[in-house]
Amino acid sequence: MQPAYERWRQWIQQPGVRCVDETSYRVNGVNHWMWVATAPECCVLFLAPTRSSTEVKKLLGEDFSGILSSDCWSAYSPQSAAAKQKCLAHIERKLKELEGSRLAANRHFAQQVFPILQQGRQAHRDYHLGELSLEALQEKRPQLEEDLRKVLDHPPKGGWAADAQTLAHRFRRHESEWFTFMSYPQVSPDNNDAERALRPVVIHRKVSGGARSDWGAQLVAMMFSFLESMRRQGRNAIDQLFELLSSSGCSPPLPTNPG
Repeated sequence: MQPAYERWRQWIQQPGVRCVDETSYRVNGVNHWMWVATAPECCVLFLAPTRSSTEVKKLLGEDFSGILSSDCWSAYSPQSAAAKQKCLAHIERKLKELEGSRLAANRHFAQQVFPILQQGRQAHRDYHLGELSLEALQEKRPQLEEDLRKVLDHPPKGGWAADAQTLAHRFRRHESEWFTFMSYPQVSPDNNDAERALRPVVIHRKVSGGARSDWGAQLVAMMFSFLESMRRQGRNAIDQLFELLSSSGCSPPLPTNPG
């Protein structure tokens, strides 16, 4: 699988929409990180010793010029990209928590911000249903960004509560990255694609506890990259593995005759 895996790593660094995420993975008892980058055609998992921006650049390349979709983890901020989309699902979960807060300022913040994000989502859905033109979708973005800015600029008397203030800082820090999906409708408002691609690795980690060697962990990254890429391409993974083994000169064993 190594040659195919290396080709996918090179391909994932080309311009396009890339969803990225990461999860912890233990190698011989030492914590590492399994990074993932997805595209409609393939998925690349990458084992690294840290959770830093250095690993993101190794995965996507120093000069990535596509669109990067991620959560708000700081390692993604230094990564070059033509545009970035921050996952709305992550921030909406935080807003949901504020809705149940005992502090009125927290609840007020969530009640003001939630409808703005939902308007963006609805416009994106309407476009994909053919009920909204691309021009109309793109024209809605500046207005929603302005509506969000007004909320952030007009806290209640006494200021936002600490939890709401934390989210307000996050909105400001990534102010140009919340509604990218309205300018580029091929981008999803969420980063769910990368999270789904990591789920089999997370299950494997919970069952096995990780790998006992670097070689074993790298094999895990390659194997799950292969399986997910074959699924995305609509190919039979077993047939493709058989073909890889055959072309390598190491023919798979023939099935035994049960008779």
